[in-house]
Amino acid sequence: MESRKRKFESLSLEAREQFAENTRERIYSTITLLAVLAALWHTVQYHSALGVIASIAGTVVGLWLATLMSDRMSYRAVHGRGMPIEKYRKILFAASGLLAPAAAPLILVALSMTEILTLKTALTISIILLLLSLFLFSVVGSRRIYASKQKILIISLLELLIGIGVVALKLLIGE
Repeated sequence: MESRKRKFESLSLEAREQFAENTRERIYSTITLLAVLAALWHTVQYHSALGVIASIAGTVVGLWLATLMSDRMSYRAVHGRGMPIEKYRKILFAASGLLAPAAAPLILVALSMTEILTLKTALTISIILLLLSLFLFSVVGSRRIYASKQKILIISLLELLIGIGVVALKLLIGE
């Protein structure tokens, strides 16, 4: 673990910022997917597995395209010119974090098509996995700056509550 930490710290500031942007997008997508999955779970009787797959894929691809478009438009507005190709590469790497959280839910929902598990179970497991990923991102990030395991746990649990709150809100409002 210590060698991985040193390896990461040996990266340039620019490379670390790229990883930070990718991680930010991944967390953003995870929270958005939690809302979508909770809504689908709540109304599962009205959805097919293929419809759920389309909803999940549509959500992350929509977020990905919105990020690319907003970065491109804001760059033009601020700089008064088109974006250079190297900036596109950076944005594509950062925006790829939006797609990653959909992998497990897509696999689980696809498994529900084989009747290994029900669609509702696939959505439940997906929500739990996404919540766990939020918690783990928080723990990993917190370990880099806090020595106290108690503080790391408290901060990570508080940040996990954001994801739980999103799920609870979607279930409470019935959408």
